[in-house]
Amino acid sequence: MSMIKIAYVIGSLDTGGAENQLVELLRNIDRERFEPSLMLFNASTLQRAHGLVAEAHHLNIPSSSGARWGPKVSKAAVAVARLTLLFRRIRPDIVHAILPAAVIFAAPAAELARVRVLIGSRRSMVDSYRNAILPSFADRVASRRCDVMLGNCESVTREIVALDGIAEDRVIRINNGVDTARFRPGDQNERQKYGWTPENIVFGVVANFGPQKRHIDFVIAAQQIAKSCPQARFVMAGHDYGLLDSLKAEIRVRGLEALFTVIPGAHEPEYLYPALDVYICSSETEGFSNVLLEAAACGLPIVATRVGGNAEIVIENRTGLLVDSRNPDALAAAALKLAGDPEMRRSLGRQGCQGIRDKYSIRAMVTAHEALYDRLLAKRTMQEREAIYR
Repeated sequence: MSMIKIAYVIGSLDTGGAENQLVELLRNIDRERFEPSLMLFNASTLQRAHGLVAEAHHLNIPSSSGARWGPKVSKAAVAVARLTLLFRRIRPDIVHAILPAAVIFAAPAAELARVRVLIGSRRSMVDSYRNAILPSFADRVASRRCDVMLGNCESVTREIVALDGIAEDRVIRINNGVDTARFRPGDQNERQKYGWTPENIVFGVVANFGPQKRHIDFVIAAQQIAKSCPQARFVMAGHDYGLLDSLKAEIRVRGLEALFTVIPGAHEPEYLYPALDVYICSSETEGFSNVLLEAAACGLPIVATRVGGNAEIVIENRTGLLVDSRNPDALAAAALKLAGDPEMRRSLGRQGCQGIRDKYSIRAMVTAHEALYDRLLAKRTMQEREAIYR
């Protein structure tokens, strides 16, 4: 059996949910059957692909954030042209484009290069990125050109069908996977590092500091929690996307500096999660959150907003509590409920950990992708044979 060549297209391998999932897929895919290559928009994160793919390329397309439409369209045309040339040289059997911008560039390039199978992946709800008419239109058209669109949770796949009019049999769900050897219940040594005592109840958020994560709601809720629970402590960890200074100012204004720990970056969250008592997700939009999978795998009870795929991970009163988004009062009330009930925290954490191990392993995620690649390529081969004999 000949090797199946798969070309993955994604903007970067920066630290993020979609990027981390692709790295795990590349690290674990069966190399006796699949030969992966990788195309990024620019070279800034190319080193992360070292040892993971047969070939890694970048399109030398700088970020167009803030640019006028003329330059953006020009860059898109250049990206399509460069991708087309790469596809023609590598001759992949399958192109798998991950995230909307990659799908927009890869769809016409794959068609021009006569690639046999094109897969698009969407990892979030459209309210998190469709904020302009032209790219929204391009995203919709490109998604329809794919043989299959992948979503990482039921909420995303339902939205693809409903908003973009793609037939249900062309929309597939493959849930994210979590490394349960890396993310698991552990010791609480990190508590001493940050000055948290056994009596403290530590509430934490691990999320990049961007507007959609609504850290401000966590800060507002923390003020209410602290009034009723003096032993409460709070931690936020993540990469700064422009909001960290304003959040620190808000913490200071509310008199919470002594109770808060802010950690720039989150390179080894597997050591932080076991030091927490409750994980908080205050996001206003989510796809299928890797962080919730990680926190649950570490045995944490979760309070999360009822958005996107959160309710597929957090089962109400079984693995955590769900609240409406943009509602700090509800966030605080749920957190205080767990603060006052240690047995409930332990029970939710145990059940959440077991559920992740049963359903959301890295192996299950990788196997699902391998089966999809085999199925789509077999279907295309049959179609090509039927066309010859017509």
